[in-house]
Amino acid sequence: MRNYLDVLAKIEETRAKAWLVGDTVRMLEMGMEPEVVTLAIDSDDMYSVALALGTGTVDARGPYPALRGEINGVSFRAFGLRGKTIEDDLAQRDLSIEAIAIRSDGGYVDPFGGRFDIRNRVIRLTGDNVDLISADPLRILRMLRFAAELEMDMFWKTTSDVRAFLEAHAERMEEIPSERWGREIMKGITRRPYTFIRLCDDFHLIKYFLKELDDLKHNDLYEHVLGLLKVIEQRLDVNKLMQSDAFVLAGLFSLAGTNKLDGSDRNKYADRLVNDYLTRWNVPSETIDEVIAIINTYNKFYNPVGEVQFCEYVLKNSREAIEVALEFAKCIADAEGFRERYSEILDDNTWNLRQVLRRFDNVKYQTEGATRYMTGREVMALLNMKPGRRVGELLDGLDMAVGTGKVSSRSGAEAWLKAQ
Repeated sequence: MRNYLDVLAKIEETRAKAWLVGDTVRMLEMGMEPEVVTLAIDSDDMYSVALALGTGTVDARGPYPALRGEINGVSFRAFGLRGKTIEDDLAQRDLSIEAIAIRSDGGYVDPFGGRFDIRNRVIRLTGDNVDLISADPLRILRMLRFAAELEMDMFWKTTSDVRAFLEAHAERMEEIPSERWGREIMKGITRRPYTFIRLCDDFHLIKYFLKELDDLKHNDLYEHVLGLLKVIEQRLDVNKLMQSDAFVLAGLFSLAGTNKLDGSDRNKYADRLVNDYLTRWNVPSETIDEVIAIINTYNKFYNPVGEVQFCEYVLKNSREAIEVALEFAKCIADAEGFRERYSEILDDNTWNLRQVLRRFDNVKYQTEGATRYMTGREVMALLNMKPGRRVGELLDGLDMAVGTGKVSSRSGAEAWLKAQ
């Protein structure tokens, strides 16, 4: 805490009053260490504060300009007060657990009982003010995200107020732009996808942001998706590799556009559906491609897959997509209760994939980070070739030779190329 208070003291030397606020105070109260501290400053001129500090830059993007910098080794972001007083500022924050401030003398400003709610692990609207929802209905999803991520319960009155608002103002939810839904959904599913989606379902929100998932209730596939998300959530806690957006999104969309549990009727419509939603949610294109690759590939791993096939999969998609797809196949087997039947095959496939990836990694070790032993320019010089499609074909073939263990060095790559 002392370092954070030093930041406040340093800023107040510029004659601008400052407070620790929002996620920083909530994390400190929960025994967590924030990477970047959030401040509120009673100054509308962030540029003058930055000038007086002699450090930091002003980011004018977004509705609230922010001063970002570092003081005594502590990174911070500072916003101007929303209102005339710190109490006014806190009153505009969504949740009581985020409507707490700490002064430079270490004292608390907690007009809405946020510290009490943290101790009791409840999510409550700041001041029980339902107008906060009316001002921005997406705050409902944000509350559920916090409830899932922090493993807290919704306060009874907040729950009642939310349900009443949704019943009376369904059209307000339909007016929310897709990209705003996407931002909150992506944050909500990062660590607790099952818990978050289950909460969304409890408040009948899924139909607003992913209708095709809600539609699965008509053919009893919805519970299978929830079961898969539950296994994925458990896997996220123990497997760092799987902490990727694509892994969770594949679970969310695994049965979208299908009518069968095994996904055998997947078609281009289903892929377009994934692409359409995730594009509107502003998910990066490489993540979208990875999600589609996972969904379209995982089923292959219930049969023996040789090293040549794994090379083809990795080179066509990416190593990350195929690693995650194989783990995804295991999650579905666990969720549906047939893991034991395919355990030996999945283990053998895991071994084969690891051998392929180890060989590709060996290239990086030998070349100090390059993905190939030779570049296209070097191939042309070695074989006295001109630029053209044949060069690309040779490089692709060399990749396969490396992945299957036929080539394991620069000299081996040269010999393989000359033999072609």
